[in-house]
Amino acid sequence: MIGDNMSTAHLRNVYFQRSNGEFVLLANSVDEHDAHLVIHRFMEEHNYKSYYTRSWEENGIRWYDVGSWTEFFVWANQEDIDRYCKE
Repeated sequence: MIGDNMSTAHLRNVYFQRSNGEFVLLANSVDEHDAHLVIHRFMEEHNYKSYYTRSWEENGIRWYDVGSWTEFFVWANQEDIDRYCKE
């Protein structure tokens, strides 16, 4: 995922938020397109078919709803996730 010439200062992480609220780190991502590839690969590996994707940004965190009522994907910095978990 990480290009050799990419600065780690611009990396964000792709997480899967389980139904219990736990965040599982899936990969580092250099841009939103890369984050989408990680999400789609995860869904394929888990035999999950999504008929839509809805996304929104809240407090520096990009949320992705792929049709589950209780689980989401997230593209964010670790600091934003830590702050969200403390709220």
